Amino acid sequence: MADQTQGAVDSLVGLLSTAIKDEAKLLSGVQGDMQFIKDEMESMNGFLLHLTKTDGVHDDQLRAWMKQVRDIAYIAHDCIELYKHDFADPLGKGPWAILQNLPTYIRSLPARHRLANRIRELKVRVLDVGKRRQRYDISIPQAKESQLQSLSESQGNQEEINKIRQEFLRVLALDKQQQQEEEAPTFDGPIDLLPEDLKSAATTVRGGLDEWLQLEHQIQSPATTRGICMEMLLRALRAHRKVRTANTKEELEKLAKAPDRTDLPAQVMIFCYSMLSRSYKSCFQYMCAFRDETAISRTSLVRRWVAEGLVEKQDGRSLEEAAELCFQELLFRGFLLPHHRGDAGKVKSCKIDDTVWEFAYRMSASENFVSSLPTYLSYQLRIRKFVKEQEKELEKNPRPQEVDSHRSICRFRRRPRDDTKAMDDMVSLLGTLPQGYRLNVLDLGGCRGLKKRHLNSICNVHSLKYLSLRNTAGVCRLPRGINKLRLLETLDIRQTELQQQDTERICLPNLKHLLTGTKMTDNDKEPLYAGSIPSKIGKMRDMEILSWVQVQEAQELENVSHLQHLRKLGVVLGGKGSEAQDNMNKLLHAITQMEYLRSLSIWVTPPPTNGNSDSALKMEMTEQHLIIAPKILQSLHISGISLAQTGLPSWILQPQLSEITLCNTWLSKESLQKLGTNLPRLCCLRLHRNSYNDCKLTFNKDGFKALKFLIIQGDKVTTVEFEEEGTTPLLEKIVWRNMSLDHSGSFSGIHHLAGKLEEVELKGLFNVGSIEAWSGCKVSYDLEVPFAK
Repeated sequence: MADQTQGAVDSLVGLLSTAIKDEAKLLSGVQGDMQFIKDEMESMNGFLLHLTKTDGVHDDQLRAWMKQVRDIAYIAHDCIELYKHDFADPLGKGPWAILQNLPTYIRSLPARHRLANRIRELKVRVLDVGKRRQRYDISIPQAKESQLQSLSESQGNQEEINKIRQEFLRVLALDKQQQQEEEAPTFDGPIDLLPEDLKSAATTVRGGLDEWLQLEHQIQSPATTRGICMEMLLRALRAHRKVRTANTKEELEKLAKAPDRTDLPAQVMIFCYSMLSRSYKSCFQYMCAFRDETAISRTSLVRRWVAEGLVEKQDGRSLEEAAELCFQELLFRGFLLPHHRGDAGKVKSCKIDDTVWEFAYRMSASENFVSSLPTYLSYQLRIRKFVKEQEKELEKNPRPQEVDSHRSICRFRRRPRDDTKAMDDMVSLLGTLPQGYRLNVLDLGGCRGLKKRHLNSICNVHSLKYLSLRNTAGVCRLPRGINKLRLLETLDIRQTELQQQDTERICLPNLKHLLTGTKMTDNDKEPLYAGSIPSKIGKMRDMEILSWVQVQEAQELENVSHLQHLRKLGVVLGGKGSEAQDNMNKLLHAITQMEYLRSLSIWVTPPPTNGNSDSALKMEMTEQHLIIAPKILQSLHISGISLAQTGLPSWILQPQLSEITLCNTWLSKESLQKLGTNLPRLCCLRLHRNSYNDCKLTFNKDGFKALKFLIIQGDKVTTVEFEEEGTTPLLEKIVWRNMSLDHSGSFSGIHHLAGKLEEVELKGLFNVGSIEAWSGCKVSYDLEVPFAK
């Protein structure tokens, strides 16, 4: 019950230790206060560590005390972070540094004084909380030896884990499909995959849920609840196939023999929840902030988890990578459900079943020691409701739209209704936040009526770590005050009306993710807009994702090369002749300096009109650069570079590359075969407009051994041919969007595939006869696009 409080205190103690050890010039008298807070918090943390091992329901006094400890830990954490980033050692070292920074030091004196007062007040509060536990004789329950311990799923080989889980999910889906005419699936297949010592207890729990189903037949959708609970139980047991606590079987048998069947579904879900690690429990509780959302973006969710400090650091992984693992874990265990998958099968957004929603709300309220949602989740819900209210109003009273083809952004004509009211209310809410309350996340994605005055108010919320203005309408300029958000880690300004040069002024030392530009399309008839590279990008050393940014001068790429932690880079290169080639050379040099780069997207404008241009950009690296070319690059997107004359650059042919997207590259048949034979891990190939210079796309058994997803979009390819037996043996899904108005698409040699093909998605004009001849896979096609006769 104390997992989240212990996490908050752990984080604070670590931060205080660093501040006290590393900073020599603390504000007068504050060092002692910080040391006192650290010592007290360590003592309280000892109680909390013990508390996490206890069982049963905690009394009201204990819950109230735990809530006070957590609140103080959050506030103190923010005070120390603000000190470290804004006030620590302000004068620097050496006479020249002192003289240079003296004006800044003088200007910061009032703020430093206020911070010192806050820390002293915190000391008094910490002292009072410590005495209150003694004053009210708050005791810690004794821990039970049989308590089920939480485990994270970081143990073992991840690839092996994924393979076993995929097989389990396949059997689970097959079992549900076979029983689709029944009221509820039997789950016999998935139970057979469990370890021998757990099969019997799992079968008994299934029988108990069947009894509950008979008792609760009058309740709406009881069979659905029974299915959800049983499926989550099997997923939880399968997740611990290798490393299980000694008491897993004992706890499961206790659950199976529970005399009270009326509450068995809730008990099953609590059992599944108890098998999550501490940080995973906190991440699941946070889902309450998305209660009113139809779908929840995966990338937005994991970054918000990180911003809220809910994810624990794991060896060899960044916090965001650890959050991605958490997402996959909650997805596998059934706490989250896939809502939308990309063409390559990756979950892009998720949703939550209503039964799980109710459970998440109950656990969040219970473990945060209050009768309702904790404060930070409550405010997140209230802020998003302002945006959702606008969406509902637009649905009732839609506005005529006129599309600006230059920016691909919908602009709305003025109507009497005032869209700014919801944003005014939101700003008023920010002004009423309690003293010391930290607001880490502000998601305004999709809102209307956002004005510069609203952004100016937002820039005064100095604790922000995540700010999303994606797809907002109303504001055209980013205020200079954005640089006051010194703790900001994610800034998402995609699909907005902000000016390109606005991002040039950004200088945020903690920024990790800068996401700009309009929605990426492969329509070469529309210009591509992206933000400028910040002029001080070299100082933002923590940057991990920079996408999309427009390169104006080659020197900007030299600054980007200093970003040693960059994992994803998306750039738009312009210019003509030698200038364009100089930009390309600088880019190639820059990526050789990025040892952690995993995703690279290069978009050249304007794109070539054909594949035979003599002035095509050359992407080949020098021999010196080839030696230090990125070694862990996994995803590559190239658009607007003709490879017909130059062929594939050798630095692209790296064995770890698993995903390639091409557009306006005019790739030859020989180069395509080269991709297939030199990239043994390539599992996803996207061929968009003018990516291939032949009308027939041919595959043979000599290449593409690992290809699972094939996505074709454009009007050039008219035939996809699989030449011989054993071609693309692992191919699971084909997506083909034929944009040709004159030719229908067709397949040849589809019978040569090894039988792994599960799904074919077609849009456009196709040879329907060849489609209907397929068997054994799901085929969907849309012929609603108008075509010329």
